[in-house]
Amino acid sequence: MEPQKRARYSKLLDAEELEEILMEDESDEELEELDEVIEPHEHISSSSSSSSSSSSNEAGEMEIRFRDRRPGDSSKLLDFTGPPSGINRSTAPNINAESSPFSIFILFFHHIFQILVQETNRYFHQFLASQEAPGPSTQPPDVTLEEMSKFLAIIIQMGHDQRDTLKDYWSRDEQYYTPFYHNTMVRDRFFHILRFLHFENNEAPPNRDDPEYDRLWKISKIFNNLNSKFC
Repeated sequence: MEPQKRARYSKLLDAEELEEILMEDESDEELEELDEVIEPHEHISSSSSSSSSSSSNEAGEMEIRFRDRRPGDSSKLLDFTGPPSGINRSTAPNINAESSPFSIFILFFHHIFQILVQETNRYFHQFLASQEAPGPSTQPPDVTLEEMSKFLAIIIQMGHDQRDTLKDYWSRDEQYYTPFYHNTMVRDRFFHILRFLHFENNEAPPNRDDPEYDRLWKISKIFNNLNSKFC
């Protein structure tokens, strides 16, 4: 009887052992799969490190190094193929070595100043005509060429002297006061020009149905003038 019991007991043990063996085999397979997943990454990282090192070496080989000028060095000079250099005496007969910077400046912008004066005054009178109620009996005079020059000078200076509001430029407070603005133009006159500053006649717009309609027609006169001066 006892041998049969041992055999029966041994069969049960064999079953448990078999189950343990199967479990161990599955875990081994999982480990093998995990190794297969990890190994390519390790290979990639090693290859990327090698490629980065090789690329750094290539970058080092292509590095540009500067040196001091040597007696035998020479630079390639290109022939100037544009129009004759210097001043066109036909358009600037009064310009010479003693001319002031403003004299040179006005060569380029004198006609533009005239356009600004004409169109600013035109727009102001158009505004007055469009008002239903009559304005004050005393109207400000038309802007002159000298005033427009001063106005633009103030605009240029403001670019070097930024403040919170435009009125601050004419403030007489100790921390703001700058005589330049008061001495150049009174505040109300500056704001009048700024309000009505115009580049084109509003009452003569181009036809929108024209195939060559220019959406920038309000500034095209200024733009074309600058192009002709700087080409």
